[in-house]
Amino acid sequence: MFNFRIITCPDGTDIIDPTSKTPYSSLTPVQMQEYMEIDTRIAFMERMKRKAAKKALCRKKRRNNPIYRLAYMCKLI
Repeated sequence: MFNFRIITCPDGTDIIDPTSKTPYSSLTPVQMQEYMEIDTRIAFMERMKRKAAKKALCRKKRRNNPIYRLAYMCKLI
């Protein structure tokens, strides 16, 4: 079961609705491929978001480190 549903609007655009689920049995083989591709892309985007958040946290910890601040004030960094 996919944790999202693709909703097609009248103008032809597709919207991904993460609040509803899509069972495998309701999809045709072509739709299944589309859903699998989108699921992969969503997983990649979430991984990139977690990586960016982790990097920001590391930067924040480093900025608050007194040794780093001293090195910055002494123009070593």
